[in-house]
Amino acid sequence: MLKLPALFADGMVISKKAKIWGWGEPGENITASFLGKAYKATCDAAGRFELTIISESYGGPHELTIGDKIINDVYVGRVWLCGGQSNMEGPLGRAALMMPEHIIEDSRIRFFQVEKGLRFDAPATDTNAIWRTATGDMSGLFAVPYFFARQLLSDDPTPIGLICTPAGGTPIEGWMPEDLVQDFPEYYEVLKPMKIPGYMESQTEEANRRVSAWHTELTANDKGFLHSWADENFDDSAWQTRMLLDSSGLPEYGSIWLRKKISLPKQAGKVILKFGRIENSVKVYVNGVQVISVDYMYPPCTCVLPEGLLKVGENTIAVRIVGDANHPKIVPGKEYALVHTDWRVDLNGEWKWNVGTEMPKAEPGAWFYNRPCGVYNYMLAPVLGYSVDGILWYQGESNTGRPSTYKDLFTAFAKHMREKFGNVPIIFNQLANYVDSNPGTGENWAELREQQRKCLEIENTAMSVSIDCGEWNDLHPLDKKTVGERMALHARKLAYDENIVSDGPVVKHAECRNGKLIISFENGIGLWAKNGYPIVDVLDNAGHVHKFFATIEKETLTADIGKLDAKIVRFGWVDCPSVTVYNAYNLPASPFMVKIVES
Repeated sequence: MLKLPALFADGMVISKKAKIWGWGEPGENITASFLGKAYKATCDAAGRFELTIISESYGGPHELTIGDKIINDVYVGRVWLCGGQSNMEGPLGRAALMMPEHIIEDSRIRFFQVEKGLRFDAPATDTNAIWRTATGDMSGLFAVPYFFARQLLSDDPTPIGLICTPAGGTPIEGWMPEDLVQDFPEYYEVLKPMKIPGYMESQTEEANRRVSAWHTELTANDKGFLHSWADENFDDSAWQTRMLLDSSGLPEYGSIWLRKKISLPKQAGKVILKFGRIENSVKVYVNGVQVISVDYMYPPCTCVLPEGLLKVGENTIAVRIVGDANHPKIVPGKEYALVHTDWRVDLNGEWKWNVGTEMPKAEPGAWFYNRPCGVYNYMLAPVLGYSVDGILWYQGESNTGRPSTYKDLFTAFAKHMREKFGNVPIIFNQLANYVDSNPGTGENWAELREQQRKCLEIENTAMSVSIDCGEWNDLHPLDKKTVGERMALHARKLAYDENIVSDGPVVKHAECRNGKLIISFENGIGLWAKNGYPIVDVLDNAGHVHKFFATIEKETLTADIGKLDAKIVRFGWVDCPSVTVYNAYNLPASPFMVKIVES
């Protein structure tokens, strides 16, 4: 019986030259028809067949017949594979919090979002997913691919198919097949236990039991307070008073409660509650009604309040924060407010607070998305070989703990992808600005960015720079629009032969002339700096770092360094650089580290 992968289904987007495959009986002849042309193939000894469909022009909808299967609403368009980790996976629902006016329905954009999962025994041959148009409820569609497609469609109506395979917390080795990982012994050792039958399942069961027991004990100790503390009539007069962002004196682990009364002079319509970001989990109640429940530290705590929940006069906001493996914390620098079209109530300032239950640190749960091969086998393998125009890649955060191997790993990954998709462009996004709060990270983010910059040595690649798109206090910045649009510039240049500028200033070389350091750039026309004078680090022969303010002279950065024995210069060499340098096209320069030559 003929079977087709989930990719080949109603609503699909195919390239002008599209590879089609599926399974039947060994030796079975398969006939396909599309736009009046017939195509034939024979199933091999394993029952697999493959054929290639050729189209003259973009557009649709069309009907594709493969054997006895009829696929409707098929469009010929531009197809991109979109992979990586959580920032590629970030949903439009979050982006809408920052820029709702830019979330517009467009039926020319079609998503195939592969089901998340892990597999360590062997690559899967199919996945669970359907094609969806960017219409209706788009909150779960991925933001970077969406804005990428919107930018391409701004001056070309060609339909766009986005095959999306990202998964949060995944290192580059997670997206590589076992035979490649074997070339990296330190990572292959991590994979070996995962191949033991039942290992992942037993570890997951044990971890779930530990986590459940911890939270059961926490809830039992909180019982009797859990709902009454949130009630608007609860007497909190005996509680202490503290500023919302004051983290001093809080228990290391366990639960804390905060309460605040606010007064509204008149009935409100649509009101948005913005409660920043919380570590580790939070529940927010308004007048005793739970309105927010976020179970881990990264999603923004924001919601539209049910109309009528707020009332004229006094209202109560109660917050329960739980820290299990991390300290309970309210992240500074975020917005904490009630927002209406006509007014805003700031929720900073004094709150009543009390410790719910102090607990020992919770043992972490089972997490296997950081292991080699798992997401490759389950998520990427089933779509390998689909005809695409190129690959978008946003990943690297999970490799910052060991940045030195990233270029070698990514080079091997890119080679493998080219073997499966052909020599298509690979456009990767360099890590955004962010302050890593994990101890001992040092310059890891800067070093990882430099490793990414060196990946430009790989043929037919481009790097989208997002050093100005991040948030110092959030691993998942909300500005995915700029990232997607910059990746689209590279796609237009590499895949569609457009004569456009897609790069910001790219460091060319650094030289020292009579005590003056001169850093030259390609694409440096109209060089300018945002947020102050650029700061460069100059390393001497002994490796000591000397910081200098630089000035802009035409298409160069210059700094007077005197008689310093300068060997290396770095720019933007911190997790979250304060100054960004742009060219006349408002495209930023990548952070970099280069050797200095004497002239």
